[in-house]
Amino acid sequence: MALDSNNKLYEILLDVAKKVSMGDYDNVDNLMELTTRGKYPPQVSELAEAFGMMVVKIESREFNLQQLLEKIKSKNKKLEETLQRVQLLEGVQSHLSKFVPKSVQDIIEDNPENPDLNKHEKDLSVLFLDIAGYTKMSENISQEKMNYLIETYFSEFLNIIAENKGDINETAGDGLMILFQDENPRTHAVNAVSAAIGIQKKTLVINESLKKKYDPVMVNMGINSGKASVGSTRFKGVAGDRWTYTASGPVTNIAARVCSVSKGGEILVTSSTSRHIEDRFKLGSPREQALKNVSKPIQLREIIVE
Repeated sequence: MALDSNNKLYEILLDVAKKVSMGDYDNVDNLMELTTRGKYPPQVSELAEAFGMMVVKIESREFNLQQLLEKIKSKNKKLEETLQRVQLLEGVQSHLSKFVPKSVQDIIEDNPENPDLNKHEKDLSVLFLDIAGYTKMSENISQEKMNYLIETYFSEFLNIIAENKGDINETAGDGLMILFQDENPRTHAVNAVSAAIGIQKKTLVINESLKKKYDPVMVNMGINSGKASVGSTRFKGVAGDRWTYTASGPVTNIAARVCSVSKGGEILVTSSTSRHIEDRFKLGSPREQALKNVSKPIQLREIIVE
């Protein structure tokens, strides 16, 4: 009879152990009952107590594991939110990069928390270009076709400018202002002239491809080199603040004036540029040229493209 009783107690222990192994703790109270000393055989009570300790440890580990899972879920949620913000910022950056000059992007990437956008004197070359006869062309063809032409030519120019480390600073309908910067004055002057020659050659190629649809286009260009004040300028108004990042000073103004006197697709450079590049490119004879709002005539030379 005692043996049958003990067997029944062992069956209870075995049943509880099996259920606990499957995560069912509903019958743990039956196990704890068997730990009562003096009420059940010592071996049964000791075995029940050992099982009880195992259950406590298992429950504790499950609780800790559950807490850990909750923390992981919370961190995953934060990571997802951070990733969404990063993706949003990347999208904004992608759109802004279409409008912000590359030089500004580089400054911000180097020090995003405190970018130095103040004006600094830098030695550089400035290239101005415009499409000859733009105003007359715009009167004779539709605005849609005019936009197509400008985008076709300027899109090709963009690749050439980038290859020669130029930075489009401003656009104005038919014109571009491009900055070439380098610590070595010779380098940025050579890059500016190389870009201008590339643009002139590409213009001829595009003209040939469009000759059955449109009249040929001529691009006039002027280049000047020297020191300019490069950085941001802030304009305050009732509508808010407006910032622009550009190069300013006589070097820029003269480059624009040189471009305005260029005719028939010429590339004209000032003496400040030609002295850096005369051993690299073929130059026309020097000529004195009066420029609007410039007190004295300046010496210009044409880049001869062969």
